[in-house]
Amino acid sequence: MNILVINGSPKGERSNTLRLTNAFLEGISYARKDNLPKIERLNIAQMDINSCLGCFSCWKTTPGKCCLDDDMQIVIEKLLWADLTIWSFPLYYFSLPGKLKTVIDRQLPLTLPFMLSNAEGGGHPSRYDMSKKKTVLISTCGFYTAESNYDSIIAQFNKICGKGNYTTLFCGQGELFQVLELSRRTEEYLTVVQQAGQEYMSGGITKETNLKLQELLFPRDVFERMADASWGI
Repeated sequence: MNILVINGSPKGERSNTLRLTNAFLEGISYARKDNLPKIERLNIAQMDINSCLGCFSCWKTTPGKCCLDDDMQIVIEKLLWADLTIWSFPLYYFSLPGKLKTVIDRQLPLTLPFMLSNAEGGGHPSRYDMSKKKTVLISTCGFYTAESNYDSIIAQFNKICGKGNYTTLFCGQGELFQVLELSRRTEEYLTVVQQAGQEYMSGGITKETNLKLQELLFPRDVFERMADASWGI
């Protein structure tokens, strides 16, 4: 099994979200310990990826190939290589970090220009057979809960992957994963994330584990007091 991790955090390896992603991967590796997956990582913050020009060269002039000569070609190659792609990112202003959104935009070469008549609202068919590929979204946000704060992300990936065709692991209170004094609680949560990774490879994350993943790290009032005090102003 080939796994691609797309780290969309501007913090790179210091990403809070990446701690969850690594725990999830540990669970996957445990479940596949007799046949360990191949894992490739892309740190988007360190890559040269420019904005889409909207020229449609990838559809007409050089089908399937962008006119921009940058690192996005590496991303495309790895997306085609991967059986499972894990998008790891923080929530920025209820959406994706800017450079990661650029990665989404630059996936246009993966599609054909023709219209899909059976897609709600319209769409374009894939240039490649992506039907067996899997997608997982892992993200943390700075609010006390993830609930309702990821609506725009879900709407976007419903269009990209199809509703129900991907798995999400969204966690509020993400900044707490860097606070050493709170590590007992955050490590408890990371253990659940690891369990989720193991279950994912064994048929799917169970309802019981999903409920644990949705539990708040700390009550709302406690978290918001800590968050407000952390600014020191």
